[in-house]
Amino acid sequence: MTSDAFPQLQVLASKLLQLPLVDPPTSAEMVYGYVRTNTVQPAYVDACADLLTWWSSAIGLRLGTVFRDHGVAGTALIRPGFTGLLDVLRLPQSAGALVVEGSHLSGSAAVAKQLSSEIRRTASTLRILADELAEVTA
Repeated sequence: MTSDAFPQLQVLASKLLQLPLVDPPTSAEMVYGYVRTNTVQPAYVDACADLLTWWSSAIGLRLGTVFRDHGVAGTALIRPGFTGLLDVLRLPQSAGALVVEGSHLSGSAAVAKQLSSEIRRTASTLRILADELAEVTA
């Protein structure tokens, strides 16, 4: 699932395991992941990608790939990985994007809102794993 080197991801994964299971879709929808870090942290990015892979499989989705932006500021609007994500989300078989935490989009509410809007303009959904936990506990 995720590396023991990142306890916050382990906590997130264990909480996700506690969510009530829903029936998987009749045909697995294609989703794509996105991970961004301010600094170059390959091990952390890999652990996030592992978590997205595990979660998508657990809930009956097909994860195409995880797009990554290493060393990209949260306020940056030009992001190679994010641009790739938007490109594949425009494909007809794409259903949505998965992100571990909202901070992977941005710590700035305005930037995160803009990036979320760009995803939704592709007619895709955006699922943020940490937010799914907040919805269940609210």
